[in-house]
Amino acid sequence: MAFRLFVVVLAVAAVLVTGRRGAAQEEFPFEIFGRYLESLVPQIGMPGVSAAIIQTPLTGRPVIRKYNVGYADLERKIPARFDTPYPIGGVTQAVTGVLHGVCIDRFTSVFNIDNDIRSIVPAFPVAATSIRQVLSHSTDGRFRYDTALFSHLTQVVESPPCLDQPFRKAIASEVLDRIPGGMRRSVPGMDINRPEGAAARALFDDATVRRYQGVLTELAVPYRIDDRGRASRSDYTSFGLDATTGMVSTVEDLANFEIQLDRRDGVPFSSSTIDKMWSNQSFDLPIGAGGSMVKVVMPTGLGWFVTVESNQTLVWTFGHIRDAASALIVKMPRKRLTLIMLANSGGLANGYNLENATVTSSPFVKVFLRLFI
Repeated sequence: MAFRLFVVVLAVAAVLVTGRRGAAQEEFPFEIFGRYLESLVPQIGMPGVSAAIIQTPLTGRPVIRKYNVGYADLERKIPARFDTPYPIGGVTQAVTGVLHGVCIDRFTSVFNIDNDIRSIVPAFPVAATSIRQVLSHSTDGRFRYDTALFSHLTQVVESPPCLDQPFRKAIASEVLDRIPGGMRRSVPGMDINRPEGAAARALFDDATVRRYQGVLTELAVPYRIDDRGRASRSDYTSFGLDATTGMVSTVEDLANFEIQLDRRDGVPFSSSTIDKMWSNQSFDLPIGAGGSMVKVVMPTGLGWFVTVESNQTLVWTFGHIRDAASALIVKMPRKRLTLIMLANSGGLANGYNLENATVTSSPFVKVFLRLFI
């Protein structure tokens, strides 16, 4: 059904775009993307989606197109908004990559991502593994998406060679509070609003805790979608924060985050470090008994996926909290375009095999690429 709708939308676009000129024609793909969301989201059964497409020109102000479909709270009919907070799941890994980028820039004499992670995390379960390999989901020199292994990077961020502070504080000080334009409706962990979050609350002053707790009272309600596309209210199964998952954010805040990375002005780190983060990592692996080596290129950068589709490099990340929430960010750096999508169900990720670096299995990404490549 999604594929048929995809074809119909593109066919309509091809007909309607004829005769359009100038600015109206340039705007048309963005309109078609919005119509596609309005049709597909309810077909899948997703209660709500907040989304944006961002253009960041080399000069001038960024342009943000906003798309909100459905409800953050289906029962109370509270609409999904640009500033609706959602748990972003594995998109937290991209923020973890940024924190490592800060350490790469700031502590060059003591921090090296090519060092063995066991020099900082002795209990890491795989010997002879660099921090770079863990950041790129390449623990044994081959791509394998493993969130349990990635979570050990929490301790790397907290270590003296890196930021030497609790992971939550590092996210707050180096990302949430540092990004120009602000990430005022992002929260380092849902447990800040729960009884078990006392230790997390103790890391911040009273005004910050109250702000975080206020955001969390507006958190999108989670839903499960059954095989017939019917949504029923569910619950979050995890509330804490580590290098892999747990951050709460909004499309508005993530737009500010992505725009700042695209500016490449040294905040939160240098342009050269961004290039490293958004480049495919590669490792030399031994073959046979003669000591020969072969270079293996990963579909990952540092905290991000990096893949090529239709000769266009895509830098992307996703989150999936099963039966509760999902998130997707896809960047086309050469075109200076970014798609951000957040949902209060698993509909952006469930069944699309994203953990195997196949982002074009997503119907949302397919139409994004067809409209803008």
